[in-house]
Amino acid sequence: MNPIIQDGKRHLAAQHIDQWQGLYPDTKVLVDDIQNGHTMILVEDYEVLGAAAVIPGPDDSYQKIDGQWLTDNDSYVAIHRVAVSANHRGHGLAGKLFNAIFEEVDTFDSIKGIRIDTHPDNLGMQHIIEKSGFIKTGTIEVNADDLTDVHDFAYERLTKTAVLAGHNA
Repeated sequence: MNPIIQDGKRHLAAQHIDQWQGLYPDTKVLVDDIQNGHTMILVEDYEVLGAAAVIPGPDDSYQKIDGQWLTDNDSYVAIHRVAVSANHRGHGLAGKLFNAIFEEVDTFDSIKGIRIDTHPDNLGMQHIIEKSGFIKTGTIEVNADDLTDVHDFAYERLTKTAVLAGHNA
């Protein structure tokens, strides 16, 4: 399994957060992300420092929300499985990874929003998400095999195209 995902699992376990503590995300999910062209990585000096899956909607996880998405039925991408190297944690890598994702997504005029969710106990990720310009929109039910009855916090960020078109956040 990807060492950065393993770093993420250990980091969450050390904080007593039950996110990613079972089988998910497993090798099959990560290979599917790569084969489908959904994996984005952050590389510096030939070292992989972070990774995330950026998946075009509609996303089954986001069909039901206790709240309201900013873009309703507009085209969006979802960010899943964000992880950074334990060797470089605390150096703003997740923010750099998000910025690279935003730059890439902003090249597609048809995409109006970027959605993401995180475990309610994952305060570090919540901080990074909010610092990166996402707005908390509600909660979603998580359907991962290793979690039961967890409602993640859901966030969305408008793309440059949506902002220029006058979408209100």
